[in-house]
Amino acid sequence: MKKLVAFVCMLCMGFGVALQAQTTKTTYTGTGAEIEFEKKTVDFGTLKVGDVKVVTITYKNIGKKPLILDDVISSCDCTEVEWSKAPVMPGKTGTIKATYTAKNVGLISKRLTVLSNANTDRVILQLKGEVK
Repeated sequence: MKKLVAFVCMLCMGFGVALQAQTTKTTYTGTGAEIEFEKKTVDFGTLKVGDVKVVTITYKNIGKKPLILDDVISSCDCTEVEWSKAPVMPGKTGTIKATYTAKNVGLISKRLTVLSNANTDRVILQLKGEVK
């Protein structure tokens, strides 16, 4: 009886390990490109009206195929964006340059929407701070 109970326990543990191994496997679908940002929030700190703040946001292609940014859309006309139109090869990095012009007093809460051919094809970046 003890041998039977031990056998059943070992069998259950084996199934548990097999199921866990299956759930941790990463699979890419679609284009095979995948985007990963160094950080998704940029804090400008405190600015004065008229100040211009330029930041560079770094991303990496952690996928298996070239990554192409289709568009980077700013939530307001106070932020201009530039990015390279060239494909970013697997394992390589790219940058997005955002230039913010402080026009009004108050808290800064702006978004950049990054559209690409990655499996995660839409990423929202947050720009924050305060204009005094």
